Amino acid sequence: MKKHPLFEVLDAIYSQAKLQYGSAIKGRWLHDGDGCPGCGKEITATKWKKKKAMSLNAFIYREHGVLIGYMLCGKCANHIFAESETNPHGHLPIHDEIEKNLKAAFVKHLGH
Repeated sequence: MKKHPLFEVLDAIYSQAKLQYGSAIKGRWLHDGDGCPGCGKEITATKWKKKKAMSLNAFIYREHGVLIGYMLCGKCANHIFAESETNPHGHLPIHDEIEKNLKAAFVKHLGH
């Protein structure tokens, strides 16, 4: 059975993380909760090079050694894209919100 393209991309990101960080990465998890982890709204497509695109992202939850994959709504994705134009290496307040929400969702997931 063929994997959904979303999982194929997440698998590729996971493989790269394992190559870079080795045993520090113990697993992966895809956040599939309701709403965007940045703002809580519905996850929607964004425009990328005049086409509809979904924003798949990932970060490493170091305390648990897990790569968390997640999608953003178009508004949050566009906000991050726009800010990266003027500050390509900057850490934005929305990143802190996303990480806080995803960490809470992962810990809740562990309790199930």
